[in-house]
Amino acid sequence: MSNSLYPVFLKLETLSLLIIGGGKIALEKLESVLGNSPETSIRLVAKEISPEVRALQNKFSNIKLYERAYTNDDFNDTDLAIIAVNDIELAAQIREDAHQKNVLVNIADKPDLCDFYLGSIVKKGSLKIAISTNGKSPTIAKRLRETFTETIPDEMDLVLDNMQNIRNQLKGDFNHKVTELNKITTQYLSDGKLSPSKPDLEIEKLISITKIAQRKANIYLAIIGVMLLFGIFGLVVYQFDLSDDIQTFLSKDGHIFYWMLFAGFMAEIVAGSMGMGYGVICTTILLLLNVPPPVVSASIHSAESFTTAAGGFSHYKLGNVNKKMVWVLFPLAIVGSVIGALTLSHYGEHYAHIVKPIIACYTLYLGSNILRNAFKDKNKNRVKAKRRTNLRVLGLVGGFIDSFAGGGWGPLVTGTLIKEGRIPRYVVGSSTVAKFLLTVTSAITFIFTIGIHHWNIVLGLLLGGVFTAPFSAMLTSRLPTKKMFVVVGVVVILMSLVTIVKTFL
Repeated sequence: MSNSLYPVFLKLETLSLLIIGGGKIALEKLESVLGNSPETSIRLVAKEISPEVRALQNKFSNIKLYERAYTNDDFNDTDLAIIAVNDIELAAQIREDAHQKNVLVNIADKPDLCDFYLGSIVKKGSLKIAISTNGKSPTIAKRLRETFTETIPDEMDLVLDNMQNIRNQLKGDFNHKVTELNKITTQYLSDGKLSPSKPDLEIEKLISITKIAQRKANIYLAIIGVMLLFGIFGLVVYQFDLSDDIQTFLSKDGHIFYWMLFAGFMAEIVAGSMGMGYGVICTTILLLLNVPPPVVSASIHSAESFTTAAGGFSHYKLGNVNKKMVWVLFPLAIVGSVIGALTLSHYGEHYAHIVKPIIACYTLYLGSNILRNAFKDKNKNRVKAKRRTNLRVLGLVGGFIDSFAGGGWGPLVTGTLIKEGRIPRYVVGSSTVAKFLLTVTSAITFIFTIGIHHWNIVLGLLLGGVFTAPFSAMLTSRLPTKKMFVVVGVVVILMSLVTIVKTFL
């Protein structure tokens, strides 16, 4: 039998629905209708009405129950009817009575007698997909509904809102609007990994989106850095004759300022290419230079306060921020960052011989993850987790690790959300904004706990990123992604191993 059904979505809440039957089947139909259209006007007629059905009436005042046998008059002022009785002959008779009143009917478990079918509904905010198997297998329809519900990203509702705003702003005739909307929706579907022919493009999309935002952030940082630092700094040096003091500052701690310029440059290249790894690179280099762990994390977060601010602003302007995700992530992320900063400040100095190898082992683990990503099998579909990670717990753990270890928010939080199949553009944007908030919190916590005595490191990292950002952006746009993963992974692993060995010698 060919499938000649034509799917139609009804504004059921503006129609009158009659349900005949009061048992388990009627309850199932009621729950299906109320789950999708809770304000529908429903009359239910049955000789016996189960307690479960009566319980629904207590929750929904729009349900009216009549415990009696049905009559032909029940079809008066009725638009649709659902017949949920076990007697096939009675169902056929009810169908004939309904047709005499020009009422369409659905008879439970009797597809041949149905004028319309109730589809299995997939819901994601404003998106609804109705699934029908032409009456052959409701079980298959139910399984497909579960699969689609799990596969379609939660951010789809945000995409629909954005598309509505774009459609309202478009000018021109109908054909022009259709052409423009087709281009935009193609990009959305590609970003959302809804095309089965491109199952392994999540990381590539993440990298592409991050590069766009990073270039904009680089422009902001370069302009601000050049205008403010050169102008104001030069004026201050001239007015107060600080040449000798600056020379002393630059040579402090074995000329570590120049090493930090190098670290900032390398970290900028990594972050621009991979969308993550700034903290990992900086932490690894600083540990290798025997910088105390609290100063490592404090310095990195002080410098990152500026870079993440620019990156977060860029993502916000590009429309890549899911505000709901940010509000769920950042409160406990801030709590985690404060706990991590206080823990490191208290134990990092006196127990450096223990804390340093712990952090080095963590960066070693991150380096191995980076290296593994370079050689992953792109032809092998990733198995999607059936259960979503609790965002609040993820934010708490990510904030603690990032603050305690000097980095790790990107690989842990952003990487986890991407692997779960969420839309990359919103993951990156929302994660960056949350990262900015926890970075500022962490930096302030360190200032109050260990003081401000690491500005040579902070300025080195910051200037290394600001003044080399335009060049690193051009360089990373020409570097093959796989080779970049390999180089960074190997470098992080080697430096982490050296730090671990030096700690125990």
